[in-house]
Amino acid sequence: MSKGNPVIYIIAGEASGDRHAAELLRELKKAYPDGKFLGVGGPHLKAAGQQQLFDLARHAVVGLTDVLLNIRKFRAFFQRVQDDIKEQQPDAVILVDFPGFNLRLAEKVKNVAPDAKLIYYIAPQVWAWKAGRAKRMQELLDLLLVIFPFEKEWFAKHTPLLNTAWVGHPALDRWKKLQDIPTEKTAYKKVVLMPGSRRKEITAHLPILLETCRQLAQVVPDVKFLLLVNDANGRHLVEQIIEKYAANRLNMEIYEGYQLTHLSQADMAFVASGTATLECALANLPMLVLYRTNPITFFIGRRLVNLNAISIVNLIAEKKVVPEFLQGNANPESLSLAAKHLLTNPELEAKMKSELRNVIQQLGEPGANRRAVEEIQKVLAQKQKA
Repeated sequence: MSKGNPVIYIIAGEASGDRHAAELLRELKKAYPDGKFLGVGGPHLKAAGQQQLFDLARHAVVGLTDVLLNIRKFRAFFQRVQDDIKEQQPDAVILVDFPGFNLRLAEKVKNVAPDAKLIYYIAPQVWAWKAGRAKRMQELLDLLLVIFPFEKEWFAKHTPLLNTAWVGHPALDRWKKLQDIPTEKTAYKKVVLMPGSRRKEITAHLPILLETCRQLAQVVPDVKFLLLVNDANGRHLVEQIIEKYAANRLNMEIYEGYQLTHLSQADMAFVASGTATLECALANLPMLVLYRTNPITFFIGRRLVNLNAISIVNLIAEKKVVPEFLQGNANPESLSLAAKHLLTNPELEAKMKSELRNVIQQLGEPGANRRAVEEIQKVLAQKQKA
């Protein structure tokens, strides 16, 4: 590596990871304008300037059963990435979330590119399940960048030798740009639908939400629904589902991108558990969280995961700030009834908003990607000296 000219290989395998990685890459390019940035990810990373081997993010799957059904495909992807890293011999490999793939790859990187600094951004949730993986991470990684404050404490306790830095949550940077947008007052209630980013999530959740909207529109007058999807592919899928379930008569608009402006103008949201719950919290938007997955995956997960909640908002708060509707409890009757109470009860709305503000205060300050790059620079500087 010539000074200021590192070769950095970034791997992101899901829509949210692709977006976070793209924001990180833009900051890296400020620090290393002559650097070379390679890897696999999705459209956001490609747009940010990654020389992409292939689009891994569009192949994201949900749960154990989907993994097993696609295991041959992912083995082929795994081998292609491993071979490419061996050929490129990067100065650093940055693994972004996607632990099922990336933790296995970390083992191989040490063999095929032993001089590469191994950095993990957005830590695997080893604090929730398979805690034993943390010890192996301590052996493999040169740097772990975490985005939640409790993660720093957890890793300090369980892996004291692992170089871990809490950089804050990258979503705070996106929200900072939109805080001055005035709130639009309307005569009707705006309800956001966020069924998930993956195809399996959308097909599992959207039919439930469409029937929920039908029922809610009957008991809450003047309600308008905003359906948010990641991209054009997501839009095409939701339009097919809307047509299949004859939901065209709903007062609904579809928007591409989880734009925080839409959240800031809404009254409440139905949101699939994931990063989107934190985005709703940033917008101080009351929400109902739902999630359905394959029953086998859920059965196994419940026995492996040591958590009382699945929403990151509730995990940070260490209590049930937002209601969660899982598996069979995620049904139109329960969801529409809870939504009616939330939309028509100002005290309930105010209480949830207050608790959401408390959650966001725990996330630190904007500038996560800048701080992450500063930590990466320290690690690469060590490599330069060696």
